[in-house]
Amino acid sequence: MARSTTSMKSLLIVAFLMVTGVLSIRQAEAQKLDDLSLERWAKLREVERYQLNIAEKYYREKNYKVAGNEYEKFLSLYEDSEGAPYSLMKWSLCLVEQKKPNTAISEGFQSVIDYWPESPEAVASAFYIGRAYKDMGEVRKAKKAHKDVVSKHGKHLVAVYSLVDLADLASIDMDVDGQVEAWRQLTFDISRTKESKTHCEQASQKLAAWCFRVGKLDDGVKSLATSYPPEQVPDRVRDYARAPIDELTRTDETREQGYMLTDKAVAWIRQQVPTGGSEAEKELGKNYWLLTSDLHAYSKRPEKVRETFEQTLKKFGVDDAILQRLGDWLKLQGEFDNARIEYAKFKNQLEGNNQIAYSFRQQKKYDLAVAAYTRNLSLDQDNQTKWNQQIAETWRDARKIPEAVAVYEALIAADPDRADSWMWNIAYTYHHYGGKYKEAIGWYRQCTNFPSNVQQMADCHRHQKEYSEAIGLYGQIIGGSPPTAPWALLQIGYTHEQAGSKEKAIQAFQQVCKRYPKDGHASVAHALLQDKYGISVTLGGAKDE
Repeated sequence: MARSTTSMKSLLIVAFLMVTGVLSIRQAEAQKLDDLSLERWAKLREVERYQLNIAEKYYREKNYKVAGNEYEKFLSLYEDSEGAPYSLMKWSLCLVEQKKPNTAISEGFQSVIDYWPESPEAVASAFYIGRAYKDMGEVRKAKKAHKDVVSKHGKHLVAVYSLVDLADLASIDMDVDGQVEAWRQLTFDISRTKESKTHCEQASQKLAAWCFRVGKLDDGVKSLATSYPPEQVPDRVRDYARAPIDELTRTDETREQGYMLTDKAVAWIRQQVPTGGSEAEKELGKNYWLLTSDLHAYSKRPEKVRETFEQTLKKFGVDDAILQRLGDWLKLQGEFDNARIEYAKFKNQLEGNNQIAYSFRQQKKYDLAVAAYTRNLSLDQDNQTKWNQQIAETWRDARKIPEAVAVYEALIAADPDRADSWMWNIAYTYHHYGGKYKEAIGWYRQCTNFPSNVQQMADCHRHQKEYSEAIGLYGQIIGGSPPTAPWALLQIGYTHEQAGSKEKAIQAFQQVCKRYPKDGHASVAHALLQDKYGISVTLGGAKDE
């Protein structure tokens, strides 16, 4: 196809491009590979732009067969146009989408390279050849094509995409050296632009994790330093050493290797501790020491963790942030009582009690949690609402419904500006924690957050098998909240099902499809009708792509 639509006139374009030049690398990187730059759009005649716009419209709509025909039409009419190589490349992409990659490669992408070797599309097509082979499962051919791209266009955006693919292909082949080499090039050889930045950063992270896994700590640090400012590198060392340390210390064969990695990382981080005396430097140093406690935790050596916390407290003094981390770690060890001893040392007594209360809630010791929150009520006169809310939620978690409701009712009187929120909480408590649906309905009815309150009321009626009442409420939602109407009509169908009214349920589901064809709930109704009831329906017209 391509060779029949290109002629000697096409060769003139090559000469023209060689004289006038093509898009710079920076310009090419600033656009998607399958877009035509505004500069080149401007060079098209009006009739050319008209035809290309038709093709582009169908391409955007993912109607690749029609789009391909329109790109082919452009080539037959305007084979000497600035847009010719672009159209041939897009025609090829349409073939790829139609599962015809071999034709796309041989008659499309390769023809772009042969006839317009200096065009931006030639560079992009070289990449697309590799991607097509990759998608076909032709690993060897894909590797060869992508390596050729990197070799010839190492400073172009396509080199970034090819290196990403090469890393994936190496993973398929279980070629660790190939993966590492691709990550290394992305990390150290590729200039970081808006388009390449994310790929390069991800490669640096993967490279660092691999370096840590094989004991090359310094190389891993250098890799991370390409993506993060110096003060953030210790945090990232902690982050990306975590998985290797955890993996290595899981088995007897590699445990010592994991300990060595941990100790190296700890020593490196401590070397980064600032020596100055400013508050900012002290905070940074404290954070670095806490990072080392995390590393020891990953290595499953609790004695090292305790030792590190002791050293950190000795170096920086009793500090709530350190005590918080220590208490949280103790909870992970199941030492809740010891954790609470540390929380009790907080300079901020309110937060200490808060953490103590939360730890009791985690253990489902609700009475003791309430006692801790109650201590804060006597200490913090300015935030009575905050602590009473925590008490109410604790009673609710304990399924002590009367106690929770009593606190919420007191909050309505104490904090009338948020009365609607407290009434909602009472209704929600009765509904979802107490199973007291009649009481819940009474409180939901007083709330003003339509349609949410009506949705919950309808659910309560369904729990009580009061299906007519539920359907009536869903009808209110349909009439009063258009955005929620498709959901409400679907719920009517479900409610009829619960009531054993199969025909009415089917009718409701059909109405969802008919009235709201472009809403996601119509897709749900469509699937129900087809899969459960064996009824084929249309969604009232075409769904948006």
